[in-house]
Amino acid sequence: MIYIFNFIISILCILSIFFYNYYTRGIIKNYFKNHTIFFLLKLLFISMFICIFIYNFSISNYKIFIISGVLNFTFFHVLEGFVIQKNLFKNEIKN
Repeated sequence: MIYIFNFIISILCILSIFFYNYYTRGIIKNYFKNHTIFFLLKLLFISMFICIFIYNFSISNYKIFIISGVLNFTFFHVLEGFVIQKNLFKNEIKN
């Protein structure tokens, strides 16, 4: 059950990495605003997913699900930061 849970969270986080990787034009203009919006939406959606998953499947050891979900989210957020940093440096305007 925990493998399916973490796999779904990984897929959600990988989708945002692909979005950032292929649609950089609109993101570069307002980088901090877009990053904040995406971060909060991902955090809200994954938090709701954790709660729905725990309450609907009546999981008794819910702490391991919360910790693994947060660690999974943190890992992919750092990975997303490296991808965005690479794209920002590649598209930087040189003076």
